[in-house]
Amino acid sequence: MKKRFLISLLVVCVILPATLSAAIVDLSLGATAQYNQNLGDIKSEIDAQTWDGFAKFENYTIGADIRAKLLIAEVDVVGTFGQYTDSSDTYTEISALTTAGISMDLLGLARVGFGMGPRFRVLINSAGEAQVIASDDSTVESWQNFGDAFIKSPVAYRATLDFNLGSLMLGLNYTLDTEYTFENATEVNKLFSANMDDGVVGISLLFSLL
Repeated sequence: MKKRFLISLLVVCVILPATLSAAIVDLSLGATAQYNQNLGDIKSEIDAQTWDGFAKFENYTIGADIRAKLLIAEVDVVGTFGQYTDSSDTYTEISALTTAGISMDLLGLARVGFGMGPRFRVLINSAGEAQVIASDDSTVESWQNFGDAFIKSPVAYRATLDFNLGSLMLGLNYTLDTEYTFENATEVNKLFSANMDDGVVGISLLFSLL
């Protein structure tokens, strides 16, 4: 009983100040850039002392970042546009991630957030043919409506750490795809089986409208 009380007290001590210091409603939008290599590749290059791609613009995927926040609840929408190359072709890649989760302000200096939701990934080949990519990297055979893409797309995690610069926020984000989909909703274990090194790092610059 004492242990449960201490845990509950700790949760209250963390969440209550964050709630009281947060604006009731906040809407932010801006630009984001994701580094094309995953975290595991970055670590390997750093260990080998060969990592010099962070300063090269062509190594990033550019997009938009929109966040709507009510107290500590937040919904993020992130869309990116770039290129993807495999052994057979070079594709135009369009990605859209919608997450729901929590976001807490820390003394007005920073904001920490975490959410999860489906990431729609579309590849368009050189012939102009488009295909939706499922959670196991296979092609979705039929995507005649939004529902097909929604249930077959991988659910992803997104963590954010932003620093307040007046009406601007500048911060880092980390996005990790899982193999979980709403099509196979009972396979909850796939939410926790993703390799943490498979995620990608990004930078966002946001302007607060409210």
